[in-house]
Amino acid sequence: MSRDYIMLADTTRCIDCKACVVACRAEWDVPLGHSRDWVASAETRTEQGQPQLHFFPGRCQHCDEAPCIDACPTGAVFKRQDGLVLLEPALCSGCELCVPACPYGARWLDPRTGVVDSCTFCQPLIDAGRQPACVASCPTDALLFGDAADPDSEVARRLEEDGDWFTLSTDEVDCKPRHYYRTGDREVPEAMLPEPPDPYWTQRASESLVNPLAKLGIGGMAALFAVAGAKRFLDRRRGIAEQEPSGEKQATPRGGDDE
Repeated sequence: MSRDYIMLADTTRCIDCKACVVACRAEWDVPLGHSRDWVASAETRTEQGQPQLHFFPGRCQHCDEAPCIDACPTGAVFKRQDGLVLLEPALCSGCELCVPACPYGARWLDPRTGVVDSCTFCQPLIDAGRQPACVASCPTDALLFGDAADPDSEVARRLEEDGDWFTLSTDEVDCKPRHYYRTGDREVPEAMLPEPPDPYWTQRASESLVNPLAKLGIGGMAALFAVAGAKRFLDRRRGIAEQEPSGEKQATPRGGDDE
């Protein structure tokens, strides 16, 4: 039976300890200034007028209709049968067109590799039968991950029993996310809601990124990847040359200049 992976986030249990963020950063060696997941906050008032903070964990939503896939000109971004949205680094040209295509702001270019990165639901871990790092580290069980196709799974049971789960979708943007939220009576902060795509990037994608792999054929694909590979090679050589004015090799710290 095919799997149907989803993630649940019960924000009524989130205490903003950021254990999920730290665990993710450690698991994936995320460079400073970037993050695969985050925790947004919103301030409201109780009936008595007292200030109240609510916290909302966020990450790639692994949408069933992911705009990042349509925006990618090389086919590097793809969706697995089990629902995960992933990226093949060898095919990524670093053009970053998928970055503004994401309405959740979940994608970024890794300055060390020149390859776009985002949450993968810790794909290597779940393929090995383990939980994503963020889920395993959460002290309040605010995060839950599993196979919704399995009626005996915890995520399937919670979806059925709790009944008030929802996705971060609006009338303008609904990419069919696979990340569900439960907030009780708390409002979702605007920072968590999807933003409509920028018209400039939408137009650019529609004009130049209409599945060019199908248009180019095998020969064109080879040429495209060769050019992308050559560019990354030259950029890497240029970076090395800039770091070695005396001709001696120098160690480059992880995370670039930010660390």
